[in-house]
Amino acid sequence: MPPPEPSGSDGVEHVARIHPIHVDPAYQPDWFQDGAGTHVPLPPAAVAACRGTLPGQPLVWADTDTGRLTLISLDAGEPYMRYDWSSWQRYVLGEHYRTLTRPLYTRLPFHYHRIPGVIRRAVASRLLAHQTPAGGHGGRFPGFPIEQGVELLAHVWARVNAGTGPAVAQTGPSVVLTHDIDTSHGFPWVRRTAELELAHGFRSVWHVVGRGDPPDYAVLDWLVEQGCTIGLHGYNHDNKLAFLPADRIRRRLDACRPLIERYDMQCFRSPSWFRSDTLFKVLREYLQVDYSRLDTDRSCPGGVGGCLWTKPFSLGGLTHVPTTVPFEDPLYWGCDPEYLVDFWRPKIEWLRGCGGGIVVNTHPEPQFSGNARMLGAYDQLLNVLASASSPDVRS
Repeated sequence: MPPPEPSGSDGVEHVARIHPIHVDPAYQPDWFQDGAGTHVPLPPAAVAACRGTLPGQPLVWADTDTGRLTLISLDAGEPYMRYDWSSWQRYVLGEHYRTLTRPLYTRLPFHYHRIPGVIRRAVASRLLAHQTPAGGHGGRFPGFPIEQGVELLAHVWARVNAGTGPAVAQTGPSVVLTHDIDTSHGFPWVRRTAELELAHGFRSVWHVVGRGDPPDYAVLDWLVEQGCTIGLHGYNHDNKLAFLPADRIRRRLDACRPLIERYDMQCFRSPSWFRSDTLFKVLREYLQVDYSRLDTDRSCPGGVGGCLWTKPFSLGGLTHVPTTVPFEDPLYWGCDPEYLVDFWRPKIEWLRGCGGGIVVNTHPEPQFSGNARMLGAYDQLLNVLASASSPDVRS
């Protein structure tokens, strides 16, 4: 068993016990993907009560350093799970198995946006190089782009319990298009992107920084006129927000109130995917919906993780909508824009199969999606999404 990790950003002691699981073939769903990630974080005893040896037929088991560990079994029609399921869910969905690392650049005495965008992207690629997916799929945790371990666990447990679980909502597949406008350089590409979406029948969610570069109100007002949603993308995108104590987070969000009230904002995404329990506890006082979590996260410079779930869920008084298609991420690992749709197509089909939300994210900055090549790739993605989906926006 691996040694305990250091305390996380909220002072919680973590024990990293993440193992691949196996499911009895008779209980594998149609959407099971060979070669994709099948990992599950096992909770420490302080988090979830643990049973001893489970009786009957093993249905789901983990490969651990000490051998096979049965997680779900069935004995004479009676289902058994090794850990308390509700506690286990909260542990995973809240990402309490993960330790958030604060990168050095978030401690700079100046805003890192003073560095040109092209250079920032090159630096980000170097920072994320050690988070490159192994073989592009599930050899390491978390599998990317598909990490199906917790989805498999929940599927089997719901099946043997005749529909009594999982506790989180099982919704049908939906398409939610979201964007984060990090700087003023992104605004010239907003309307062009939104017009493509409108032509395909989609209305999108646009997160804007509250106290960074002055927003282009004419563009934001036009988005609202088209039926799009405006959300908050943090205070000034210096990537410090998730690491601050509650009182300083609250002061920053208070400073964003004029923008929140102007656009009746209800949703939020944290800059660069940085997230913490402290941030979420404060955030619920201001907004209702969070888009900061990813189902499988190799994007955040604070380390790999993810909520490992593809459907909206409530935790601590806040609704979380996991981002499942961070469209630009493969660019960090050398994928050309023209191949992005092919990269994401298997994930989209898998999400449709398991009923997960297809929640897309892009950034209109020139070094990301604010250029002709990426706009062409995004148009291809919209064709794929519109061909077999009913557009939907959650805000």
